[in-house]
Amino acid sequence: MPECVSVSEFVQEVQEDWSSPTTSSFTSKMINCRNTVYLLEEALDSDRLVLQKMKKAAKAKYTSGLDHVSHLEHYINSMEKLSVNCHSNGETEVGSAFCRMADFSKELLCPMKNQDLKKPFERAWRDYESRFKQVEKEKRELARQYGMVRSEVSGGEIAEELEKERRSFQLSMCEYLIKVNDIKTKRGVDLLQNLIKHYHSHNNADSERSKCMESFIMCVCVCVCVCVCVCVCVCVCVCVQVKQRQEEEKRQLCAIRDQLRPVVHTEQDSLPKQVYSMHQLLGDKQYGTERSGFLYKKSDGLRKMWQKRKCSVHNCYLTIAHATQNKPPTRLNLLTCQVKPSVEDKKCFDLISHNRTYHFLAEDEAECVAWISVLSNSKQEALNMALDGGVGAGGGCESSVEDLTRAITDDIRRMPGNTNCADCGAADPGWLSTNLGVLTCIECSGIHREMGVHVSRIQSLSLDVLGTSDLLVGQTQPSVNCFVKHPSMKERKDFILSKYQDVYFVRRSYSSASALRLGLQEATKSCDIYSLIHLYAQKAELSQPLPTHEKGETALHLAVLLADRTSLHILDFLAQNCSNVDAQTLAGNTALHYSCMHDKSDCVKLLLRARASIHTKNDSGETALDVSRRLKHSHCEELLQQAQFNQFDHHINVEYEWRLRHDDPYDSDDDIEEKVTMPRGSNARRVQALYDCQADHHDELSFTEGQVIIVLGQEDCDWWHGYIEDEPEQRGLFPSSFVQMLSD
Repeated sequence: MPECVSVSEFVQEVQEDWSSPTTSSFTSKMINCRNTVYLLEEALDSDRLVLQKMKKAAKAKYTSGLDHVSHLEHYINSMEKLSVNCHSNGETEVGSAFCRMADFSKELLCPMKNQDLKKPFERAWRDYESRFKQVEKEKRELARQYGMVRSEVSGGEIAEELEKERRSFQLSMCEYLIKVNDIKTKRGVDLLQNLIKHYHSHNNADSERSKCMESFIMCVCVCVCVCVCVCVCVCVCVCVQVKQRQEEEKRQLCAIRDQLRPVVHTEQDSLPKQVYSMHQLLGDKQYGTERSGFLYKKSDGLRKMWQKRKCSVHNCYLTIAHATQNKPPTRLNLLTCQVKPSVEDKKCFDLISHNRTYHFLAEDEAECVAWISVLSNSKQEALNMALDGGVGAGGGCESSVEDLTRAITDDIRRMPGNTNCADCGAADPGWLSTNLGVLTCIECSGIHREMGVHVSRIQSLSLDVLGTSDLLVGQTQPSVNCFVKHPSMKERKDFILSKYQDVYFVRRSYSSASALRLGLQEATKSCDIYSLIHLYAQKAELSQPLPTHEKGETALHLAVLLADRTSLHILDFLAQNCSNVDAQTLAGNTALHYSCMHDKSDCVKLLLRARASIHTKNDSGETALDVSRRLKHSHCEELLQQAQFNQFDHHINVEYEWRLRHDDPYDSDDDIEEKVTMPRGSNARRVQALYDCQADHHDELSFTEGQVIIVLGQEDCDWWHGYIEDEPEQRGLFPSSFVQMLSD
């Protein structure tokens, strides 16, 4: 087992090195520090798995408790009704007995109601190693010039030259140990104290219930209370001792950290923190909007090679040439892309399109800055032209949004289940329910309109002018068809009313209102659109406060907080289908307030499209417009001003990672030799899982070894798209290396 260092040893070594850098032995201990970090990471990963299981079990226990209380309430209500019936029938004594029993049950019921941490450390270690090798090389070169030969360089000789790197390493190690200390406190002492409170409340509840049944089980209750009290006292003593020790270690580490910080001036300290923003970064205007040259593009194949490609930015498009001359270049519409500099390497940047992320490498940092600025400027120009109606675009950007909308509608039509009407089975449906995501024929669409927009909001994919926001729900989930074949008009209408208004065909999976609320919270957190639709069909109240959110936040507030380029469809579904889009928290904030607080302009667009009120004030007397002005969030402020003067266009476009499943004008492939072609044909391909696979993201598929998967298409050579056989609702992306093709 590798040698490690304790917190006290680390503090002592750093203090010695601080006092006398040339004589300290800290350099020899750096390997041990690194080993300590790796062992701590392994231990934390193991703890994380155990705590996840504990969390899951606690959640199940909480849900079952809510169900138990709900059943007891029904039981008591039934007993009270029985008592009333007995009194009505003249059985006064029996009715009184049932009434007393119900009161007794109520008394029993009453108590029951009551990031990756080691990345900065690794970077500091690499900086130190690199600088050490550089200084060692310089010392040997200097010795060679004077005719001497040096086999090795001692740590004392280069201690002063490496002081900055060594202090940076010590600071990173110190901050890492502080974070580990916090984690140990939370998963150790804090968790124990919360468990103590939990069992203490159990003890109080048992005591209150024992008063009701004192004459029956007094002895048992006394024994239980004594055992619980003894156990709690022992745990409290242990917790106090452990917490004191951990606080002392943290105090020492914080003192060392505060001592090191003024000395260490890394480049990262002078840079602003990288935070996620839904807006495109602004480029340097001096570089203009056009550029041509060579970039290295990382391939998406198994080898992940850097390939040199001729690239050019012109007329709001990025053109990427291929290695083979006979293959046409790839054109990317920059209006639907986002540029993101790399945090790890200053010569790299990413270009995120609607269906793929491109990784580029420039020759040097200055070249990288120039490319990022040109791409950002060109994107901004495309956006301005689109907002101005394409004046002066020369045809290059005028129809870019329309092209994307057309590509999305074509993708929706091709999705499994969308080739037929969801209600009658007619071929080639052309009408989309934008809030439910189902495709219908023209006859069924008329009945949808009769039901009203509070049930179904019907739009034509070909006749109506649609924005990309109208297609969010429809593009993220295919129709689950349940229809009657060749119906008469009366049969068609009766069936559609039963299906959507009476939700007659829904499978009920939640037994109580509390379970529905908990399911709503989990579905919103996990961005599970299928579960949300299932909950909505079970008449879940989407505007109710969530169970574990003390601020009175609803699912809509939570969706705003979690919203990014991959989860806007969750917010759109909730905004269109909830009963109150202006629901307020205890502080009076609506979802529109939250969007302005966190500068999420796409969320503002979707909420305004759902007719959210711009005049609602929070407890501070601020409207959403006031909040955006105070925080200087100009994008949100501009949208709200448009709504204030009735200039807001409800067919708006949003920045969303569309992940289109088929080729479109902006698709890009790697070289032909790296591409795996999926067999085409009318019959769907079937594959069998070779291993178990657990999804890491909401758009991926989980499966177990031996399950059969129906392949619908491919994202790239490594990832395919499909669903589990006989379970069409279980669908998503999966790695092609985890499956084998089955013969028909």
